Amino acid sequence: MRKIGSLALTVVIVLSLVAILPLSVSAAESSTHLMVIEWYGSGRVTLNTIPPEDNSMENPDYKLLRFHWYTTVEYWINPTNTYGISDSNVVNAIQTSANTWDVETSYEVFSYKGTTTNLAGKYDGYNVVSWDTYSQANVIAVTFIWYTRGGRIGRILETDTLMNVHFAWSLSGETDKMDVQNIMTHEFGHWCGLNDLYRDKDYWLTMYGYASYGETYKRDLGLGDILGLQKVYGK
Repeated sequence: MRKIGSLALTVVIVLSLVAILPLSVSAAESSTHLMVIEWYGSGRVTLNTIPPEDNSMENPDYKLLRFHWYTTVEYWINPTNTYGISDSNVVNAIQTSANTWDVETSYEVFSYKGTTTNLAGKYDGYNVVSWDTYSQANVIAVTFIWYTRGGRIGRILETDTLMNVHFAWSLSGETDKMDVQNIMTHEFGHWCGLNDLYRDKDYWLTMYGYASYGETYKRDLGLGDILGLQKVYGK
């Protein structure tokens, strides 16, 4: 997914990997694949067709990935940061992002398991959210999705999100920083099986594939975000 410092654009890279699969994975699901969804810090924006006011609760648009979780996602948070934000406040913000999706479906999508010292981006059996350095400095956040193909819709095995330390971060929508809850609500949409949207008319939806410094409106889901979630998990 590509997001921005002033608005941005998404690049998706799919890599085939060889891995030891869990016993629950069938023989037909013979290999593990990795999708990397990057959210960039700069990009194109056309202001002439973006709705001038928030119309997200009237917009039913959504797009699904070709795989999703078939079980409740157990996730861990590594709250270590250099921004002076307390561990408890980091955890609360990220949990709020996950709960924003959970309250819109009767299915238990997420289950928080505690803090960890693990870092995002490693296929290690833990679904982790953490800060770390990413190889491309203009990428705000990266979601890694390991999945198997089997049938029409693939099965996710593990998901991590890395928040790039090349950017400044806050919990209060500061104008020159990325807002943790805003960015992670969007990222958790990918964990739920939703893809990015790039048409200007979808600007006010959480899964719109651009973002900006100080932005907070993606903390709240729009109609299309909710419909996409419920398409995967039910109401």
